[in-house]
Amino acid sequence: MLHVRTLIRNSVLAILQQSAPHGWTVRKSDGRPVPDISECPCIMPTIPSEPVSRGAQRKRREPRLTVTAYVAAAANGDDVCDEASVWIEAALDSDPTLGGVCQDCTHIETTITPHPGGELPVWELSLDYNLRVS
Repeated sequence: MLHVRTLIRNSVLAILQQSAPHGWTVRKSDGRPVPDISECPCIMPTIPSEPVSRGAQRKRREPRLTVTAYVAAAANGDDVCDEASVWIEAALDSDPTLGGVCQDCTHIETTITPHPGGELPVWELSLDYNLRVS
């Protein structure tokens, strides 16, 4: 039996792989903070935290999903991140149960961080979602 976090990550991977524009890679995170530019543009969903509370009859899980996109761009990286936000948000908003693995998926925050240096700056786009799972 798979843990609910695994089910969620697998479902998000499938949803984003189906909707990713040509040239984008959607894959599991490998734990590195910023990928090499040869891997960009790429998206890696993770679940960095999962607050859990216990009700009278069952555990209530409320994982936080982070979808991180990395874009290597010499100029206008923030615009490319905005374009990625549009299709990522649309893909996840189209199925707020993420294929039936949660009750609700709510977008709560977006951050864009440039990482200068190297051949090209790498822009990091993070979209955070609160999930409700029972």
